[in-house]
Amino acid sequence: MKKVILLAFSLFAFISISQAQVAVGINFQSSDTFITVGTDPDKEFFGEARLGIGHDIGLELMGGYNFVRKTEVNAYVGAGLGLLGHHHNHKHHDDHNDLYLAIPVGVLIKPFNNTRNLGFLVEAAPVFADHSHSYLRGGVGVKYTFR
Repeated sequence: MKKVILLAFSLFAFISISQAQVAVGINFQSSDTFITVGTDPDKEFFGEARLGIGHDIGLELMGGYNFVRKTEVNAYVGAGLGLLGHHHNHKHHDDHNDLYLAIPVGVLIKPFNNTRNLGFLVEAAPVFADHSHSYLRGGVGVKYTFR
């Protein structure tokens, strides 16, 4: 866990130095907690890498399309491909990797007039996994865009 926190702080420092339009955040989903790094979420098309750090360690790559782009709110739909490592659930332990497809639908709300860099998101996604049952995940998060 210490390595993940150190990696996250290193990424934040690198991004702030590079002055690129990169977004970072944290998503609290019903299935896992994700640290996210991605492209500018205000563009029509954007991408994001999500590192799962909750009870499952995994990686998800997501591409999104903003079908609503306004100063104070974006609404998006996307497709994500993910890989979970050693999957633990309440009933049993699986030693295989789970490959899954997610279709996130969400809203990014930027409520502060003085800075549109900070936003709050609400997202839901059906998840289709190869070795486990499909499910619907939902969650909230915070996103900051370095401009």
